[in-house]
Amino acid sequence: MKKPIITFFLLIISAKGFAQDNEPVLSSNRWEEDYRYLASKPNKNAYEKIKYQSLLSGRNDVYLSLGGNFRERINVYDNDLLGFNPHGDGTQFLHRFLVHADFHATDKFRAFVQFGSYLSNNDGLGTRPFDKDSADLQQGFFDLNYEAVTARFGRQEFSLGSSRLISVREGQNVRRAFDGLRVMLKSNTLDLDVFGLEEVKVKQNSFDDYGDPKEKVWGINSKWSLNSTKAEFYYIGLKRRDSAYQQMIADETRHSFGTRLFGNRAGWDWNFEGIYQTGSFGNLTINAWTAASITGFTFDSLKWKPRLGLSANIASGDDNPNDKELNTFNPLYPNLSYFEEAAILAPENFYNFDPSLSIKPIESVRFSVDWNFFWRLSKYDAVYVRGLNPLTQTLGVGGQFVTHALTENVDWEINKHLGLSLSYSHFFAGPVIEQAGGKDTDYFRAQLNFVF
Repeated sequence: MKKPIITFFLLIISAKGFAQDNEPVLSSNRWEEDYRYLASKPNKNAYEKIKYQSLLSGRNDVYLSLGGNFRERINVYDNDLLGFNPHGDGTQFLHRFLVHADFHATDKFRAFVQFGSYLSNNDGLGTRPFDKDSADLQQGFFDLNYEAVTARFGRQEFSLGSSRLISVREGQNVRRAFDGLRVMLKSNTLDLDVFGLEEVKVKQNSFDDYGDPKEKVWGINSKWSLNSTKAEFYYIGLKRRDSAYQQMIADETRHSFGTRLFGNRAGWDWNFEGIYQTGSFGNLTINAWTAASITGFTFDSLKWKPRLGLSANIASGDDNPNDKELNTFNPLYPNLSYFEEAAILAPENFYNFDPSLSIKPIESVRFSVDWNFFWRLSKYDAVYVRGLNPLTQTLGVGGQFVTHALTENVDWEINKHLGLSLSYSHFFAGPVIEQAGGKDTDYFRAQLNFVF
């Protein structure tokens, strides 16, 4: 019994003996992988047998594929949330375990099931909302396919565009999922995605998560391919109970209209996005907006392939807490590690400039450094932090400069199954934070990720 297990893990760690040109990339979205190319291989090794198990003789489109993800992560904080977290000093040990089964019954029907267990040991930091979930259904959906159209029903992970408004929350321990329906159209020039979903409410005990009727999101996204540039145009509707802004806590209905242009050519890469929001918050009318950009150039002809980049972003804040409008931008369901892995700052009421440099000393190792200069846009609104919560200590404090944060990252792709990441950030408290009683923050992360 031990020999097949040992052989299986040795194959994965060495990543030799089974790699092929058409082997799918092991991405964060495991349901995107297609292993039908293994149907024509007569002698499969232990790993290939779990990735493709034929269920009907003579049919390569009826099969079962198994897989999993295991992530170990350490977060160390000194003065978390710029000194405003009462549990701000300590260490987190986060453990993520995911296993899935992907069943295909012809090209017309597919069922995907993924179970997750998220554990944490926190020393001094206290338990956070997305640290722990003993065991639960992470995803459970089925697809009905007709030509270029797919209808997906059930619990599913979902990200939109560059994950500015809807993401899987990869940086935290418990990934984000939704219950509901998506209808997707894919063609050579157009991808269309229509959806109606409820965010899954994360509970800490086993198999007690549920689609939250207080969190409803719906919309349509279209992606167009235009040579080296691609374009997205989208609408997202949100209905959220008990949203928190500086004015009050109230029910929120928000409509977001956005467009994104992105692509790469001749060493350049770009990603530009603009969003306008309207709707209602309690008895207030919403009038908010954001603009975001990432531009970079990679020197492919130079040793270590250096890339110079600049991220420049801005999002509206509230100009007058006593008028009939709410001007604070809402990033909806963002990547909480929006600016850095420490996940301290939220993209609301701010503008920033973040120059960066990355190099690859060897093909599998990437080193990067960036320096984020961060202001609040309106001094009459709060600084917003993790969880999209206003930092109430900053209300009534003058000035706009919040912090500048220096971050270094090292990412080592040991092979396609195993990766190691390290990062360190130091946040220098600016005048807004100092006047509010805050101070500098230090953050360190070490992460090991294993995928099969």
